[in-house]
Amino acid sequence: MTDQEKHLRQSASLMRILGWLLVVGLVPMVFIYSPGFMWGAAPEGFPYVGPAHPPSPYDGLHPYLYMLGALYAAFGILLIRGAKDPRRNLALFDFGILSSVLHGVVMVPQSFLYPNEHAHMWSDVPFIFLMAAVLWIWHPERKGQA
Repeated sequence: MTDQEKHLRQSASLMRILGWLLVVGLVPMVFIYSPGFMWGAAPEGFPYVGPAHPPSPYDGLHPYLYMLGALYAAFGILLIRGAKDPRRNLALFDFGILSSVLHGVVMVPQSFLYPNEHAHMWSDVPFIFLMAAVLWIWHPERKGQA
């Protein structure tokens, strides 16, 4: 097996793993991540990472959470489907890298400008930059150069 074939196989595996993590792992994360489902109502003993988000009119079920969940679930489903042929689905890697970097670039200043957004610097922001790096490393066009 050539380095290129090995890299493509790794790209396909990454797509499946990341896709399933986004689709299936999103549900538990909503409960684990304190500003998520509880939206600022952290459980007793949870470390203080910044002021709580403003209350939602829906008793903690903030619409922002559903919007992000839907986007990441859609991306996960497309990654799983695209794993059959990573080279023909390069746009999924490109979208994942670009959207993650841009999302992080927007969130970093917001987390400092808005006092109720500090928690994102310890959870969302590192995760999305990590996701962009992983997608960059295993991008099918890198041909095993990582």
